[in-house]
Amino acid sequence: MHVTLRQWFFRKRLLCLYLVAAFIGVSPEASSYAQDISVDVSSEPLSQVLDSFGTSYRINLVYAQRQVEGRLATCNYVGTDVAAALACILSDQNLSVIRLKRRQYVLVEVGDDASLDPIEIRLGTLHGFVMDSLSEETLPGAHVYLPRFAIGSATNKAGYYAIPSLPFGQYRARISFLGYATLDTLLEISEEPTIIRLDRQTLESQAIFVSSDRRDPYEVEPGVRQVSVNRISKLPGFSGEADLLQSLRWFPSVQRVRTNQGGLIVRGGEPDQVHYLIDGAPVYHMWHIAGLLSVYQPEAFKDVRLYQGSFPAEHGGRLSAVLDAELKDGTMDQITGLAGLGVLSARAFVEGPITKGLSFMVSGRRSYLDRIIGRRHPVYDGSRRDTMRTGIHLYDISTKLAWRPSARQRLTLGVYGSSDVLDIRLPVNLSVVGSFRDALPLSDWLSPASLVFEFDTRWSNRLISARYQYLYADRLFLSATAYATSYRAHERIFIRPTTISSVNSVYELDILDVGVKLNVDYYLSLTHHIRGGISIAQRTFSSELEALILQTNTISESIDERSALDNTEIVLYAQDTWRPTARLQIQPGLRVSQLRGAKDLRLSPRLGVLYDLDQVILRMAMGVNVQYLHQVRDRYSVLYDLISYRWVPASRSVDPSHSYHASLGAGVLLGNFFTVDVDLYVHLTHGLLLPRNEQQSRDRLLGPGIELGAILGQYTRGKALAHGLEANLQYERGASFLWVSYAAGRSRSRAPELGEYKFRPGRFDIPQQLQIAFQRTRSHWSYGVSGNWRSGYPITVPEARYAVGDPLSEAPQGFLYFPKINNGRLPPYVNYGVQGSYRFNVGDVALQLKLEVDNITFRRNVIGRVYDPALPHEVAITSRYGLPAYPLLEITAQF
Repeated sequence: MHVTLRQWFFRKRLLCLYLVAAFIGVSPEASSYAQDISVDVSSEPLSQVLDSFGTSYRINLVYAQRQVEGRLATCNYVGTDVAAALACILSDQNLSVIRLKRRQYVLVEVGDDASLDPIEIRLGTLHGFVMDSLSEETLPGAHVYLPRFAIGSATNKAGYYAIPSLPFGQYRARISFLGYATLDTLLEISEEPTIIRLDRQTLESQAIFVSSDRRDPYEVEPGVRQVSVNRISKLPGFSGEADLLQSLRWFPSVQRVRTNQGGLIVRGGEPDQVHYLIDGAPVYHMWHIAGLLSVYQPEAFKDVRLYQGSFPAEHGGRLSAVLDAELKDGTMDQITGLAGLGVLSARAFVEGPITKGLSFMVSGRRSYLDRIIGRRHPVYDGSRRDTMRTGIHLYDISTKLAWRPSARQRLTLGVYGSSDVLDIRLPVNLSVVGSFRDALPLSDWLSPASLVFEFDTRWSNRLISARYQYLYADRLFLSATAYATSYRAHERIFIRPTTISSVNSVYELDILDVGVKLNVDYYLSLTHHIRGGISIAQRTFSSELEALILQTNTISESIDERSALDNTEIVLYAQDTWRPTARLQIQPGLRVSQLRGAKDLRLSPRLGVLYDLDQVILRMAMGVNVQYLHQVRDRYSVLYDLISYRWVPASRSVDPSHSYHASLGAGVLLGNFFTVDVDLYVHLTHGLLLPRNEQQSRDRLLGPGIELGAILGQYTRGKALAHGLEANLQYERGASFLWVSYAAGRSRSRAPELGEYKFRPGRFDIPQQLQIAFQRTRSHWSYGVSGNWRSGYPITVPEARYAVGDPLSEAPQGFLYFPKINNGRLPPYVNYGVQGSYRFNVGDVALQLKLEVDNITFRRNVIGRVYDPALPHEVAITSRYGLPAYPLLEITAQF
């Protein structure tokens, strides 16, 4: 990839910033902050001397009152060594100090042996696992915090935490996790890991109470939104059914694209710039037909994290976001489950123990419309027979086995699959077309003769992931993952306009991604948590196109092409979570990636900073991301590539895209029930593939084919710039919950090769959006209201019309002139909704009836607009509208 001198210096500064932070993070700190110290006391109470010393020299001394009660101190010291001054104060006391981190010491008893060196005092690691009290599911991202020492640790993906270099003894700790009741308890250092069990909060009691004590300042990570699956899934969704990805749109700067491709738009990026992971394995197509449902059922997941912009060094491969989801292992308590029936589909979820240490989880969903209306319908006109097909259905299924041979080991095997089928065949009676004014029954349209239209599109995902987690030592945790994931799409179109002419096209796309990952967590000290790893991924992309056009029995046109692409990506990363003080956390990281056969390494430095001001947490993040995959589609042909977007891997001839990210934000605690998050961000992206002709219409039957050169010839390299502000307010008290999110930003792009020197609005540029949801629970009832206001999407508006013809033609042909791209905008989108549910029990089964009504004001939201020259009349404008008010009902049974 060719870079300018300015870009090169920018990268060097980022890398130097990372290296400086990393060097400081691992350098000795004991003598870095020398100061003049003077102590002159004689037979004064030890507690007063220690308190005065700590206040005068800003030293945090931690001790039990019984250790100093009744003791007197005599000391005369002048110097700069804090440890020496404390040793003087504690002389002849059978006490010593251990330095935990900068300016923080703990008093320990050394016994009667005055010759005992402080370094011989036994130190240990406070370590263990945090899990659900009933299911024994480990809880990734839980926080273990020692308030007295102002230190803590977050559990890794295996639910493991470690706080090293502490004197043996008991410590008061506070353990918290989203959706669970906070636990205050005593933890004791031991050889074996301690198991901490948290109780899940019920919906009725899910209030957040924060005491006046300082909370763990590291609960909020830069660029990370840790999702409470139980809470976010209860926010209104488009389909009225529980769907995790549908609910993510409630976060600021996160949009849902309702197209055949589907996907999430994060901070104005493109759908292909979001990396979707299930148990560490990538998923290439996570939406069902028309983007109505995603493949993420909330009940099947225990932890979901959305990384925006600046990711930790572990994650990469995409430019704007990473959605990392972990499937449940299955409860060890008893077999439980859930069944649900909605307007679009039916779903089920079951989990439970098999034997001691072995559990399972199974979840599935399937649409049922085809079971009601059938897939094949005979068409008969008295003498001939034909068939109409309406095969429309979808399903997804996920299962997982978890084996726990010991407290230090865990082996899991996850399998996931999904499929969508859209199989339509319509034999149309041409004799009625254009010969009527009033609508005719469907039976009059259908006939075994004349036009036949067939459209058979299907796609599927398959995934298998095996993971082994092993606590090798108190400070060393290993995790190895092997996966194989595939995506397959098939499109077949058959059109027979007459008995002697036809169009037949078959297009297939296959993706296979096989990889291994090894991650290591090393808890070096109280102030340093090192995380590193290596991953290797082998990807193959193949596609086939066969098409035959019969104009007559003797005149035909055909195409038969094959395309095969592959690449191998190797990644190394290292990251240090450094906590030099109780208020400051610095997280430098470096990700190094390379394609097999490529000459250059891609360096992606990352840096995250947190600073705690009690009720306010400041955060900053910056970094570089690299994406080795481009998602494109043919823009000419009407026969293939209608649904199956192609993934083009980076290679020697196709450069990857890369971006620079920076964000600055704050999390504010307002009283005991309000939390506010505000973030500013900026993204600069290079190497995007932008269409050469945004207004290119699909007016060719065959198009240029599927060869890489033919597809890339329709695109050019471009740049994108996104910046904005995000704000999120949450209020939760008792049975009331309020969610407000606001986003203001711009997303622009330009293609220098096309002469664009100024940025113009991107296709997902939304200047402003406001979303509000309020919910309240009363006994068996729950009700809520919601509102969504946003700017309309950009559109390209013609600025002139012209006609081309000659004297011999009957009429000139009209054309529209589009000198600027995305120079207009659709009207604002406004949607109000109401929700309600009723819960009751029938025996041991808990039932819930849920009703959602969207667009209760019957607003005709414009979601698309098309312009037609329409000579000799004025330019015709055709608008597409969203759905009117529609009720969505779902019933669930939990056992």
